[in-house]
Amino acid sequence: MKQFILFFTAFLCLVSTQAQTEKKQEAKEYFFHQRYSDALAVLSGARNLTKTDQEALFLQAVCHYQLNNLDEALALFQKQIKEEKDPYPECWLYTAKVYHAMHQFGKAIDVYKDYLRQLKSNDPNRRIVWDEVRRCANGIELQYKASEAGVENMGPAVNTEYDEFAPVLSQNFSNKLYFSSIRPGNMGGRRNAAGLRDERLGQYFSDMFSTQIEGMSQWGEARALHHLLNSPQHEVMLDFNKDGSVLYYFKGWSPERGQILIDTFKKVEERTLTSDPFRGPMNTALGDGTPFFLNDTLLYFSSRRPGGYGGLDLYFTSFSQGRWSAPKNLGAVVNTPYDETTPFLARDGKTLYFSSNHSGRSIGGLDVLKSVFNDRAQRWTEPENLGTPVNSAGDDAYFRIAKDGFTAYFSSSRKDGYGQRDLYIAYFNNFLPEMELAVSIPPPASFQGEVTQIQESMVPPRSDLATALPEARENVLHEPARAAAEGGSSANSFAPLFFQATYRTLDAEQKAQLDKIAALMKETPGLQLIITAYHTGNFPLSKRLFQGIKQAEIAAGYLLQKEVSGNQIFMRSGDAKGYDLGSERDSYSLEFSFKKPENGAENLVVPDLEMGLSSAIPGHILNKNLLYKIQVYSLSGEFKGSLLEQYPDAMIEKEPNLAYYRYTLGAFSRYADAEAFRQKLLKADLRSAFVVPYIYGLRVDRMTARRNIINFPDLQHYAN
Repeated sequence: MKQFILFFTAFLCLVSTQAQTEKKQEAKEYFFHQRYSDALAVLSGARNLTKTDQEALFLQAVCHYQLNNLDEALALFQKQIKEEKDPYPECWLYTAKVYHAMHQFGKAIDVYKDYLRQLKSNDPNRRIVWDEVRRCANGIELQYKASEAGVENMGPAVNTEYDEFAPVLSQNFSNKLYFSSIRPGNMGGRRNAAGLRDERLGQYFSDMFSTQIEGMSQWGEARALHHLLNSPQHEVMLDFNKDGSVLYYFKGWSPERGQILIDTFKKVEERTLTSDPFRGPMNTALGDGTPFFLNDTLLYFSSRRPGGYGGLDLYFTSFSQGRWSAPKNLGAVVNTPYDETTPFLARDGKTLYFSSNHSGRSIGGLDVLKSVFNDRAQRWTEPENLGTPVNSAGDDAYFRIAKDGFTAYFSSSRKDGYGQRDLYIAYFNNFLPEMELAVSIPPPASFQGEVTQIQESMVPPRSDLATALPEARENVLHEPARAAAEGGSSANSFAPLFFQATYRTLDAEQKAQLDKIAALMKETPGLQLIITAYHTGNFPLSKRLFQGIKQAEIAAGYLLQKEVSGNQIFMRSGDAKGYDLGSERDSYSLEFSFKKPENGAENLVVPDLEMGLSSAIPGHILNKNLLYKIQVYSLSGEFKGSLLEQYPDAMIEKEPNLAYYRYTLGAFSRYADAEAFRQKLLKADLRSAFVVPYIYGLRVDRMTARRNIINFPDLQHYAN
């Protein structure tokens, strides 16, 4: 009997061991097919297995990490490090990953180094881990950067525990968003890598969805697009054309194997089973993907095609005379040996957002970066990380800004989401000026490591002005010169142009003065012209300002005909009621001032001009060297309301290359006063109001403001 009991006990142990082995094998199958929920369910159901089997316990911990259960994962990894006689080195690696995901960058660095101590000197993982250490170091530095946006998850009506990515805004409806998702219910069910049905170990393929705001602010339940668009294959949203009448999307049996198609939203009865192929310059066989179309004439995309800098690079191509140009690499400033992907070009045609996992730029995985094409230098600026909370230790990509200039949408695999990747919204504190509509969007210069020939449609190269012209102040030429003061005897003095109550064409004398200005602008590359209009006529303020800016546009148009670059001209129209223009018959004037470039070019030859300038209203507040104003509107025409009469120092400004007129209020020497005025406007329901600084009469962005803090210390309050 005793022998039977021993035999039966041994038999039960053998059966139990065999059952545990089968359970572990099943969990490993799910795990290696990235079915982490199923793997965790199997492991959690076999409690004795994870108590006695080190590999099973490790798999359980990794599943918790992959499913965003960071606290559970951290506890299990630390348990193994503490209790196992010979723990897997990867326990340190994943512990570091957990701290990294929690943005505890200092702790993550320490544990990454602990993992490195477990590796041999020639282990290929060492370089990968050192990249993560660098990203954590970037995170430590960037966490002190002032945040310019707030971020929120789009919620469970849109996001799932699966994968949501590639958000694309509707061109015609501000409350509608399209995106792609890999989730249960997608057409075709679960499939293996060959595209065959496999309900046990297969994955869902991606389909395209839409969602829109319902009620006041809640995003509604995601809805799959039509079954003639979605199919058992992968479908991924790419973009729309300018008016929203054409949809570009990817279809293929794998994310790397397929084609780009176009759909024109035909009626169901007019549809065929397949959409038309996009006959453009992209080739998915070369690794081309994530395209962004601007105005149907400019295309940016990422690619692994030969000849790049490594990984994914960004390319651009332009459409002209019925065909796309050969794709050009954006060059070594933007592209690196790492991955650069998901480009978005703002409406100004020169501000580029994209994602990169370069270890010198990222805080973890793909981060959203910003670079601006510098017309003067004909190159992209060094990409700048947007910082947290837009970026995280996960992959942050597909960043796109809405037309309102305050809101952006992107996808992120950060570990506080519902699943693999979720869709997020970024709300910026201030309007992003690059989202103002430009008149024309020329493509940037061709780049192949260094600047090559500039395309004809681009602005001609500009040099920096080494020294101020003879009668100028250090940075701006605005005060009267002796020649002008003595009656304008100099052949090159620039006095104001005066006009009567209604704007009109230019006369011969006015054209002659503008000819001198055009000659100066062309002979002095980089010089910027400020045209200021003052109006004292008996009209409502909004009409006076608008008539002034229209006359400034007439003068600017004449200069453009003389081949002066539109990028060198800035126009503004200010209120001059109560000022004396010096002549009863004249109701308004145009005056001219100049600003030299910030950086000098030592070898530039400056023309020897005896130049004089005079101001129609020398003491006007717009002539202050540093000025803050509050932008309230950006309109395509004249503002018709009475708002401008209610607040002081209204102004309209315009640039030749911008389609919109910018309306600003107030005029302050201190940022604190400007911000207080902005808060007053916000309470008056002007919710898009934001502060804009002007240096020597020119509007500047935050980056330029930072460079000028040494000259104007108050700018630190704006810049920070």
